[in-house]
Amino acid sequence: MPDERLPSELRLGLRAGSVFYFQSRELTSEKPHFFVVVNREPLRSQLLLLTIVTSNIADVRTRNRNRMETIVEITPSEYSEFKLHSAIDCNVLIEKPLSELGGMVKRKEVRYHRDLSAEIFTKIRSAILASPLVPDELKEML
Repeated sequence: MPDERLPSELRLGLRAGSVFYFQSRELTSEKPHFFVVVNREPLRSQLLLLTIVTSNIADVRTRNRNRMETIVEITPSEYSEFKLHSAIDCNVLIEKPLSELGGMVKRKEVRYHRDLSAEIFTKIRSAILASPLVPDELKEML
């Protein structure tokens, strides 16, 4: 059952494939980033598993040159919310308590974006499952 203390827009709209834009304390960058919710039931688990979207595609490719199957690239023509060709390193998942995102929403520190298409989300899920770096207990939440 969704937590009634969460903002209603989160209780109603949060699901696998949801896209948010915010500044994250987990990243060294001061700039906000896009994040994609990847776990199957984020409201029920009270924990968000998020992938990070970056436009530094060369860095992602270099870092994962021996595991290219764990990278998902997305062009603006595939998802118009991204203005630049972007990539998701599916070896990196951020775990964020749902209550923390709820607080950020209440403080207006988060922007919502259109959900990813099922096709793109399936690619991300497959890349996470292919990752040798993502723990099995997180993969089980997908």
